[in-house]
Amino acid sequence: MLIYGIISNMNLPLILDTVLVVVAVVLGIFFVYVLINLARTLSSLNLILKEIKANLPSLLKKIEATLNDIDSELKRADEIMRSAEDISRKVNATVEVIKEIISSPLIKLASLSSGARKALNFLLKRG
Repeated sequence: MLIYGIISNMNLPLILDTVLVVVAVVLGIFFVYVLINLARTLSSLNLILKEIKANLPSLLKKIEATLNDIDSELKRADEIMRSAEDISRKVNATVEVIKEIISSPLIKLASLSSGARKALNFLLKRG
């Protein structure tokens, strides 16, 4: 009852005005705090962006040099692979020639030995 009596004695619009002023001051302080933190964040971001901008050309040059080195190594590897394929084809052709050279006389020798065995068997059976 005491509070009600105090409020009823005071002017209600004056109380509401006071509450609104206090809320406005608190909100104002909060917004100032938020704006200060936002300014700090943007300043830090600006410094980071300046550093990136300063270092970016050298990084891009290093990346380009690395990619050029990789490209030259890949070209060398490609040449090595072509050379290996060429050697493989030549070895294969040589093996085929040697196979033909060796297999033809071996076939003839096998035929001759087979014929000689048949002839020897025939002579042994007759004699």
